[in-house]
Amino acid sequence: MRELIEKFLDYLLKEKNYSKNTVISYRNDLTDLCSFLEKQSGETLNIKNVTRNDIRPYLRDLLIKKMSKNTYNRRVAAIKSFFKYLVVNGEVEKDVGSAINSVRTETRLPEFVGKDQMVNIMDHFTEEDFATSRESLIFELFYGTGIRLSELYDMKLNDLNSSRDVFSVIGKGSKQRILPLSKHIKRKYEIYCKERNKILSDAGVSCEFLFVGNKGTHLSRRQIQRIVSEKLVQLATVHKTSPHILRHTFATHMIDMGADIMSVKELLGHDSLSTTQVYTHVSLERLKKIYKQAHPKGE
Repeated sequence: MRELIEKFLDYLLKEKNYSKNTVISYRNDLTDLCSFLEKQSGETLNIKNVTRNDIRPYLRDLLIKKMSKNTYNRRVAAIKSFFKYLVVNGEVEKDVGSAINSVRTETRLPEFVGKDQMVNIMDHFTEEDFATSRESLIFELFYGTGIRLSELYDMKLNDLNSSRDVFSVIGKGSKQRILPLSKHIKRKYEIYCKERNKILSDAGVSCEFLFVGNKGTHLSRRQIQRIVSEKLVQLATVHKTSPHILRHTFATHMIDMGADIMSVKELLGHDSLSTTQVYTHVSLERLKKIYKQAHPKGE
């Protein structure tokens, strides 16, 4: 089964253009299922002998452990997709994943930073040295373009060019999209690059990636997350402090200011319009809250 899992993941990566993060998650999900089935059978697992009744105790165990509904549904999706792949490729005769159902989840509106707080955050950066100029550009890219963490992490030095008005990123599914390069990003990019060059020169190294650490090596995802989290804890009143909240903030503020939802969809790189529509719900909920607070008969 483990060999078939690797073949399936290779298929998702190369044929279906799934993102690396999704493939990693699917590997963890299917490997966990495999370990459970091996433990239950007490012998070498033959994928042809696996039935729906073998998988259901595994899913029931996940619910007993109170796994989040979103994670549970992703595992269900991984299992269904895997067994469908096995049937298509003649590895098994019956699609034992077809009868497995996901659980209903509540639609949660994404949290975002208010406009006034966001202005204060952006004004906070002094850009007087390497660390502050790097922080400033990171926040400007996240909030100014709605870029994902993985996309910012993968950015090369030459991806940005202060002489152009746009730049491109490779998003989920290896899809390229074009994003605007504002004058604020251009200015902060130039300041950061000067400080970056000093760091690389002092360390005697070179790096193709845009964001580097104090020793000139590629800045890790965890380091980027920590930079964003520390600033949001310090300067914003939000529960979540991951870089993704800045993407939510970008989209919500765009919709609030009257941006066309199709344009926002393209900027975010969403495949489905329904994914983008959640930000219209955020704006509507905010307007309803203001109405209740301000109108004499709002309640």
